[in-house]
Amino acid sequence: MWLTQLLDRNVQCFPDRAAVVDRDRSLTWTAFRERTSSVARGLAAMGIRRGDRVAILSRDRVEVMESYFALARLGALFVPVNHSLTPTEVTGIVERTGAVAVIGESLLLERHPDLPVRWRIALDGPQFTALGDGGGPHLPPVPDDAPAAILHTSATTGQAKGVTVDHASFRAIALGWLAAARPTDDMVLVNCCPLYHGSMVVSLTYMAAGATLVLVPGFKPQTALAAIADNQATHIWLVPQMLRFLLRAKSLDGTDLSSLREVLYGAAPMPADLYAEAAESLGCGFRQVYGMTEVGGPFVTLGPDEHPAPEHMQEVLPSGRVIPGMSVRVLDPHGAESATGGIGEIHVRGPGVMQGYWGDEAATRAVTVDGWTRTGDLGFLDEEGRIHLVDRMKDLIIRAGLNVYPMEVERALHTHPAVLDEAVIGVPDEDYGEVPVAFVVADGSVDESDLMRHLVGRLAPYKRPRRIEFVSTVPRNPAGKILKKLLRT
Repeated sequence: MWLTQLLDRNVQCFPDRAAVVDRDRSLTWTAFRERTSSVARGLAAMGIRRGDRVAILSRDRVEVMESYFALARLGALFVPVNHSLTPTEVTGIVERTGAVAVIGESLLLERHPDLPVRWRIALDGPQFTALGDGGGPHLPPVPDDAPAAILHTSATTGQAKGVTVDHASFRAIALGWLAAARPTDDMVLVNCCPLYHGSMVVSLTYMAAGATLVLVPGFKPQTALAAIADNQATHIWLVPQMLRFLLRAKSLDGTDLSSLREVLYGAAPMPADLYAEAAESLGCGFRQVYGMTEVGGPFVTLGPDEHPAPEHMQEVLPSGRVIPGMSVRVLDPHGAESATGGIGEIHVRGPGVMQGYWGDEAATRAVTVDGWTRTGDLGFLDEEGRIHLVDRMKDLIIRAGLNVYPMEVERALHTHPAVLDEAVIGVPDEDYGEVPVAFVVADGSVDESDLMRHLVGRLAPYKRPRRIEFVSTVPRNPAGKILKKLLRT
C-alpha cells in the first residue's frame, strides 16, 4: 500500500503544495489524492479487478501518474509501455502480460487499433475524466507483497523483459535512497526521463519526501530549461546526453537557473569534459544514480560532496555506495567473492529486488543466485565501499584471451577534442576470436589515422579498435543507453 500511504502522508503534511505538474495541469497533494481515489473507484466499477494488468501508453503527463497511483490503490498492476515501439512490439507486451485494458493518449491509441484488450481508455478524453463520478466499490487495503507494476527493461541487446515489482520494493528503494540523499521537503524535481522506464522510480522516490514532480513530455532542451525557471526547480533528473544538449541550448544563458541545487544523472557514464562544463555553467551539485529495473530502481548513489571540483575531475567517477537496506557483493567468474579492487559481476540483495520476470521463471532463475540478483554489470569495490562500474558482461570483448572493456576504449576516444560521441562493440575475428570496432561521431576535423594515433599511449595495442567507423549519430534509447544490437547488425 506504499503509494497510497505516500499520498496520505503528503496530504497531511503538505495539503496545498503542488504534487504533480505538467505544461497543462497542476494538482496539489489534496487534489491528486482525491483524483487518484476517484479513478481507482471508477476503474473498479468498470470491471478491473485486483491483480489485473493495465497497459499505460502515453507521453509523460499528469494523467499517467494519476493512472499509476489509482491502479496501485485498486491493486491492479500498471504496465508502462514505451510509446515509440512498433505496433507489433506493443502488442507483444500486452499479450505477454495479459493486460485487460490500455489507458493512453488518443493519438497513440489510434496507432494501435488491434490491441487484444477489453477496455481502451483515452486519458485525454471524457471517459477518463469521468472515472469515479458515479462512485464505486469500497477498495480494501493492498498488501505490501502484492505486485504493483510490470516495468520493462531497456532491451539494448534483445527483447525487453517484464520485471514484476511489488509495493514493498517501491517502499524499500524510497526509504533507502532518501536516507542516503537526505533531501529537504521543499524540492521541485524536473523529470526528463520517461515514465515508462524503470527510471520512473526516481520520481516516485522523491515524491515520497514531498517533492513536487514536474513532467516534461519528450525531452527538448529549451522545454527542460523553461520547466526549471517556471517552477523554480531545485533538482533535475536526466541522462548525460540530455545534459550535453541542455548546455548547447541557445536559451541557456537567458534562463534563470538560480533555484537549481542538484543535477541527478544516470543510465550512462558521465564524461569528464561534460561534467566540468556543466559544473561551471550550472553552479550546482551533482548526484550520480546507478540503478537497474530488476533490483527495484536506483540502489547506488554518489552524492555532491563526493564529486570532485571540475579541475580535479578524474577520467571516470565511481558510481557510489549502496543505499541503506540493500546489499552489494562482487563475484569473480568462479563464484568467489572478489577482493577489494577485484573485477567481477555485481550482485544485489534486499527488499527492493524484483519478484521475478513476468511469466518467465527460467529467466528469473538465471539471474538469481542464493537470494542475490545478478546485475550483468562488471565492476569492483574500493577500500571505501564505493562501486566502480567497468562494463556490461555481455559487452565484454575477449581478444585472444585478453579482456577488452568497451567503456575503457570509449573513454579514451572521447579524450580527443573532435570526438562528440562514441560506441565500441566486439566483432568476430578468425585469428583473435573477437576484436573491438569503434563507431564515432566527430566534427569532421579528424580521420581514422588521427584517432588511431591518439590512442597510442592511452590504450594497450590489444585494446585499440581494429577499425573506426564514422557515423552521424550513435543510436541510443530514450534512457540514454547505447543500442549496441543496432550497431552489431
